[in-house]
Amino acid sequence: MVVTLVGEKLAKPGVEFIYYGPADPCKTCRLARVCVGNLEPGRRYKVLRIRNIEHSCPLHEGKVRVVDVVEPAIEVAIDPRYAIVGSKITLSFVECSDIDKESVVKPEGLFEGDIVKILEIVGEFECDGKKYKIAKVMREKE
Repeated sequence: MVVTLVGEKLAKPGVEFIYYGPADPCKTCRLARVCVGNLEPGRRYKVLRIRNIEHSCPLHEGKVRVVDVVEPAIEVAIDPRYAIVGSKITLSFVECSDIDKESVVKPEGLFEGDIVKILEIVGEFECDGKKYKIAKVMREKE
């Protein structure tokens, strides 16, 4: 679990967001270490709990709230040979020319080479003549 700050409108349990990096005003903000310093660019986060603390912020319509976040499970297409629930694998994105499958072929929040644990298999699909499993995975942190 990570403590960070989010805009008041995003401060609701269950809300997911992707952190893309700090904005210019963040670089000189006294709260940057706890706000953006705890987040990794390109990762997806899910708000678990809202704490009863708020601060002013020039980016979020005036206020940010202190929240607890986690990296949620993400659905990703994997080679069926490695689709074993409970196993840990090094993520290798599959090749698929179908642009409509992009959200599971290369989902935002995961990077090629991440170590992930397969939590469950939620489906399958075919692309370019090959079958793939759609697995719900959780990134394992070093």
